[in-house]
Amino acid sequence: MSSLQVLIENGHVCRSLRAKTLAYQPLIEDEPDAAALYEEAGARGPFWCAQTQALQGPDGRIASATHCHSTCGRDCCETA
Repeated sequence: MSSLQVLIENGHVCRSLRAKTLAYQPLIEDEPDAAALYEEAGARGPFWCAQTQALQGPDGRIASATHCHSTCGRDCCETA
């Protein structure tokens, strides 16, 4: 499972955040800590929002692992 998928499933980032790595990134055997996943996911953009199908979310701000997380305060952010 990709690091972004783990972040989405654990409610660390918005469930609408998408990246190409969701389709092809190798499996992670052990679940690393969230900080390591943020670092890995942040380096593997570009990201887009599944709600808008664009680089920006519904609020007009950029979609990324560092901007679409559980404590970002964005109204459009939906975590699991």
